[in-house]
Amino acid sequence: VVLGGGLAVVATYTSRRWLRQLLLSLPPLGVSVPTFWVGLLLVEAFSFKLHWFPAFGNDGLRGLVLPALTLAVPTGAQVAQVLAKSLLTALDQAYVETARAKGADRWRVHLRHALRNASLPALTVVGLLVGQLIAGSVVVETVFSRDGLGRVTAAAVTTQDIPLVQGVVVFGALIFVATNLLVDLVYPLLDPRIVVASDRRAGFA
Repeated sequence: VVLGGGLAVVATYTSRRWLRQLLLSLPPLGVSVPTFWVGLLLVEAFSFKLHWFPAFGNDGLRGLVLPALTLAVPTGAQVAQVLAKSLLTALDQAYVETARAKGADRWRVHLRHALRNASLPALTVVGLLVGQLIAGSVVVETVFSRDGLGRVTAAAVTTQDIPLVQGVVVFGALIFVATNLLVDLVYPLLDPRIVVASDRRAGFA
């Protein structure tokens, strides 16, 4: 969310056309790159060459940085794609022109008016990406030799440990449902019109 959202905000805010086109071309690249290849590149750059982070194992918080980035690149790219498109659409709306006519500065218009309405589609994508993150942990934990839910799942499937596989599936489903419930609860905070619309439908019923 931080990487994808930040990239979308900067790309749509900048007034330099070449920089905007460059930044907007990064999300499609991030989506198309395989997760394991991203992990190998990060290990090569930050572990073997720069020696900033450990390449393998469960070495505390430092050991989480590269696996987290590996999972964040493709998922953050999808968030950036959706949010950037929504922001560009929102910036052309009449309420944005009204805010500008009232004297609001460019940064305030971008963050308070456009971003608040444009974030709803991206928030929906975030809820759906939770399942992809859980599935991607299998590959990432294998690449970085980390002990976690992904490797447990892979080992359970290999050994045909059906109860463990069922437990992992139920656990993943609970996380997915809880995350999407949280997303639904955040919707009215970003756009109060959702509550008004639901109240009107309830009144008609």
